[in-house]
Amino acid sequence: MDQQDISAALALEAPTGRRGLDLRWLSRSHVAPHEFFTGLYRVLDLVAKLGPKSSPERGFDLYHDMVARHVGAGRVALRLHDPRAPAESRWATLSFDELHARCSVRAASWAGQGVGPGSTLCVVLPFGLECVVGLLTGLRLGACISLLEPEGPDYLALRLATLAPQFIASEPHYRHRLGDFDLLPSAWLDDVPTAPSVAGSHCYLPGEPCALLFSPLRQPPHVPVPVLAELGFFGALRDGAVALALRPGDALAAPGFATLQHQPALLFAALVMGASFVHVAAESVIRDPSLLRSSPLRSLGLTAAVGEALVASSAGSRPAWDHVFKNPEEPTDWEAWRELIEALELGDTPMSNLLIEAASGGCLLSSPRRPAKHQLARLMEVTSAAGRAWTLLDFTGSDQLAVADVGVFAPLEGVRDPADKGTPTEPRYFVLGRRRGVEHLYGGTIEPRRAGRVYPTREVLDTLADCPFLHGASIVAVSTGGPTLEHRFVLLGFTGAEPRERFLASLHRRVDELLRVLATRLSGDHLPDRVELFPCYARMAKGQVDHRWCREQYLGGVLARKLRSPVFERLTALRGALAGPEEVS
Repeated sequence: MDQQDISAALALEAPTGRRGLDLRWLSRSHVAPHEFFTGLYRVLDLVAKLGPKSSPERGFDLYHDMVARHVGAGRVALRLHDPRAPAESRWATLSFDELHARCSVRAASWAGQGVGPGSTLCVVLPFGLECVVGLLTGLRLGACISLLEPEGPDYLALRLATLAPQFIASEPHYRHRLGDFDLLPSAWLDDVPTAPSVAGSHCYLPGEPCALLFSPLRQPPHVPVPVLAELGFFGALRDGAVALALRPGDALAAPGFATLQHQPALLFAALVMGASFVHVAAESVIRDPSLLRSSPLRSLGLTAAVGEALVASSAGSRPAWDHVFKNPEEPTDWEAWRELIEALELGDTPMSNLLIEAASGGCLLSSPRRPAKHQLARLMEVTSAAGRAWTLLDFTGSDQLAVADVGVFAPLEGVRDPADKGTPTEPRYFVLGRRRGVEHLYGGTIEPRRAGRVYPTREVLDTLADCPFLHGASIVAVSTGGPTLEHRFVLLGFTGAEPRERFLASLHRRVDELLRVLATRLSGDHLPDRVELFPCYARMAKGQVDHRWCREQYLGGVLARKLRSPVFERLTALRGALAGPEEVS
């Protein structure tokens, strides 16, 4: 790729000719990704003002390029909102100098406790200041970092057992959630200085992993994905400079974007460009939408829920946002986006689609930035992210190329130039429809998901296996219909034979108990959209609940009709008395 291609990729406002955007540079980046990233690397010094230390020849010093090289520039690295603090001090601002100082103290402590190159370090904290400092300190020491939010003990136990970290960075009030991992002598990290200050930072070799990240986009979601340092660096560079259009001193925020899917990719994209990452919880923005107006933002990620809150309180001047992006996998309501654009006067503000997976090194899908009034007609159009080779597979799961104009998107690895065919890799679960030119139509997922994220059915059912009032349970996905490409997940619970009066009297209490157990032992993301309980038995097959039978009976309305029949009620009671639930078919 030549300098003109790279200049087009870096353009903050893409020029539009008679035939629309000229995206030939994007097509070339897909067939020759190595050339694209080489060209992008050459101009980073001009775009980000300070030259990076990382390179394919020398290795990848991620901490230096994201933190240390910006020290002394006087720029803000982090801006974080804490809803628990007094009103006058809820916003905290950290410069790159202050962030570097905090990481230096922590690095001295952790190095003395054994954290070093090759160590597996899991940060179990809510995403925020301490979490960011922990992740960056791990990179400084050369650890292979991982991230988990402190959800329920069953949720953490499964993921920590799969990850098998040598070190866990957390806080004392989360210790009870860590189970056996709290008992490891080296599992608990604190900031007590036990070693001299750490000079410099680790440089990862080409091919060396810098992270093991859990991705809710992959099956199974509890298995971590290794991320090579090269992928982490170039992905952050591509996303920061091209997809998010960040420059030194800019700011990025994405309230409500799922942490395990998007972090630390969004954080790294901001820091590598010398921009600041603004962290504010979606719940805080929904309560007080003015939080997103408190400072100018170069790029803002908007979810449907945050958008609704902004429309409801749209009084005031046009927000100081230079780019708005949305996740194409989130259920899309054209009318809601049109109302948002009109209410906030965003018609001329550049808007794009970005599908990000941190475990893939950042953006999987993107779209060019267009004025929002024009993007409205292209809300579901996407293409592979710049520099990401890809192909379209058929639906057989055989890695056979799609012949039709609809197929499964698959990233390719091992592609350096057009002569390399590459190997399809994960994730590959969403459907694209071919259109003329570079962009294609996003067509949903090949299996029911929530905004592209896997619903962990097996975890939910395993957690409820010891529920005393359930004789069986199943999960059924139901399409909502309409334009939003959405599925809702229904938990079916079978309580066995019991009098209808007793069943109805305890119905609401039991539903509340099931939701409480799932929220406490797993996480809020594991909650079903609806719980339906039935005073009967599920069909069993080889000692297990027959989930296909459950699905067909529920979606066909057969269960509801049976339960209105006095004959079926008496048969259920008879079966329960004679055989027990494990024998009922």
